[in-house]
Amino acid sequence: MLKRFKARFLLAASVLLVSPAVAADLPAKKAPPSAPPVFTWTGLYVGMNAGYTFAASDPINLSSANLFDNTLLNFGPASALGATGTVRARLDGFFFGGQIGYNWQFSERFVAGVEADIQGAGVRGGNGQVSIWPAPFGFAATSFKVNRQLENLGTVRARLGYAATPTIMAYVTGGFAYGGANLSGAVTQALRPSTLTSDTVRGDHYDMLAGWTVGAGAEMALGRNLSAKLEYLYYDLGELWLGNPSLAHRNALLGATPIVDATYAHTRFAGHVVRTGLNYRFDSTIPETHGSAASPQFAALERPKYEGWRWLAMPYVWVINMNGTMLLRNETVAADATFIDAIAKSSSFPLAFMGRVETSNGPFFAYGDLAWARIRFAGSTLSLRSPIADLAVAASVSGHLRQTVAIGEAGFGYELARFKLLSAPASFTAFDAYAGLRYANIGLNLNASAVAAANLPLLGVEQIGGRSVIGSGALWWIDPVIGVRMRHSFAPGSQFEARADIGGFGAGSKFSWQFYGGYNYDFQFNGMNLTGLIGYRALGMDFAKWADGRQNGINAVMHGPVTGVGMKF
Repeated sequence: MLKRFKARFLLAASVLLVSPAVAADLPAKKAPPSAPPVFTWTGLYVGMNAGYTFAASDPINLSSANLFDNTLLNFGPASALGATGTVRARLDGFFFGGQIGYNWQFSERFVAGVEADIQGAGVRGGNGQVSIWPAPFGFAATSFKVNRQLENLGTVRARLGYAATPTIMAYVTGGFAYGGANLSGAVTQALRPSTLTSDTVRGDHYDMLAGWTVGAGAEMALGRNLSAKLEYLYYDLGELWLGNPSLAHRNALLGATPIVDATYAHTRFAGHVVRTGLNYRFDSTIPETHGSAASPQFAALERPKYEGWRWLAMPYVWVINMNGTMLLRNETVAADATFIDAIAKSSSFPLAFMGRVETSNGPFFAYGDLAWARIRFAGSTLSLRSPIADLAVAASVSGHLRQTVAIGEAGFGYELARFKLLSAPASFTAFDAYAGLRYANIGLNLNASAVAAANLPLLGVEQIGGRSVIGSGALWWIDPVIGVRMRHSFAPGSQFEARADIGGFGAGSKFSWQFYGGYNYDFQFNGMNLTGLIGYRALGMDFAKWADGRQNGINAVMHGPVTGVGMKF
């Protein structure tokens, strides 16, 4: 017992007498590392979006009621029925805008939030109709055109999301929608065989409409602060009514007004929205939480440094298809043709020969682009949507249209951010913003052939019947342009590029937009650094001007595949 006590005493004393130097040499126990931050959707964010909207199948309706008829020929009912009808009119276009919102992730999987956004919309469409309505002692020949525009669209919505993974969220959304809507129309009527003819009645009504929206989407985190989303919305803003001035028929000889009609137009503004967007969440609003959840799949990279200028010279060919209308001396001309149609009905090959030059140094770049094309339409690919306003009778009108297009662009841009996929370190994705000017010169020459026509003095037609030259001229304007570009490099020398821009805003054209998507592949030939290109380009333009009391303009989309080979140096 005594021996066991002595042994324990000696062991304790030896521990107490160990020198500090020896104790310092003993291995220290480290504190466990703190867990990495868990990604959370909670936070205040702002962002930008771009997309396309198209209408549901809501028509534009025109109605007319005869107020009084002091003629002996009983033209009143026919005049009202002639100015009554329904037309199917598109309401589609591209738009860009921004949003602001706040998310709150209140459990591991569920996220609630609220978001407000507004978009500038180049959304418009219209159509026309012609009717010849019989009367007891003659007929009423009526021509009317109606157009609608959605100038802007905004929403204030609640969102409820489910995080399928820590960085991928699916959500449903709905709430309040509002938009600036415009409805315009023009009606002209002639009563035959009398001398009663109406002036062209024009009306235009703009109003801010309010309604509702509902939709769904998905959002993926690209990093702690940045996320990308794809979203669908359906909106309904209700109806817009337009009361045109009265349709009054005057006697050209006596100056009397024996017939007056009241005309109204109305349509519903409702449609579908498909858009993509980028959101940036502010650090000060993101809570610091820790755990073991997965981290985002993307990591931010530094933008390239200023290391000298690099150049790209790319001649390429654009194979054009066209959809839209031309307006020449108040006459709306439908010019819808595919590339095959244009070849079959054209004496010239419908191609645009183009060239693009781009130079870059670090995150900064500048560009220039020039295109020239001549397109001819004829026969069944071209027809007047409504006959000449003061025609007594018009069975059909067709002809030949020659269009010359020259488009020049120049501007500069800056790389906003660059990211890489952690599982593919050789690739990266970059986002750029750019601004510039676009010059457009559209030359039109229209020859029309009327099958049956009479009473055309106001049009200034050189010849009635057979072939008649309606007119020719040139439209030109300069648009300010702003846009965004995405570049994804799969590997060095293999890159996909998409860019979209909008312009005009009333400074040049009413509105213009452009989209391009294409793939580039670099290769060498005889010691030269070359790059091949294949892609698709679409350019939409809406421009009008008045000359000599008549309106000329274009509202059309030129689109088609693009290919070319350029040089890098």
